[in-house]
Amino acid sequence: MKRIDEIALNNGLRVEVSDLSRTIAADTVKVEIAFQMKMDLQQAFFTDERDYLQVRDIFGDILTYEHTMERTFVNASGVQAAREELILAFKENSLQYLSHPEFAKKMALSLLRDIKANPYKYQGRPDGEPEE
Repeated sequence: MKRIDEIALNNGLRVEVSDLSRTIAADTVKVEIAFQMKMDLQQAFFTDERDYLQVRDIFGDILTYEHTMERTFVNASGVQAAREELILAFKENSLQYLSHPEFAKKMALSLLRDIKANPYKYQGRPDGEPEE
């Protein structure tokens, strides 16, 4: 994984852009770009302290947004163009959403809703990762 960019958002958060591309065959590449954003979990996001503690106990003090985009079977000569196209598509489709002033709060509350709707996914998982 090679970090290739960092995007600063208006809400103070930062998106790290990493290249996970790998060669499939002599002249063919799987172009894969990962986008990751970390944000502090704050008690102020919740109206009930128990909800805050429940999310914190499962996910910890730092929440992570992750998204991956890929293009398979790219000719080696087209890797840079494919990489730029994926990054541009992410910026056009996701940055406005991620830049919302309350994105971190909305993500925390979304995780809380998922915990309450699907408690079985989070039972017995000390690392906070839901089973897939």
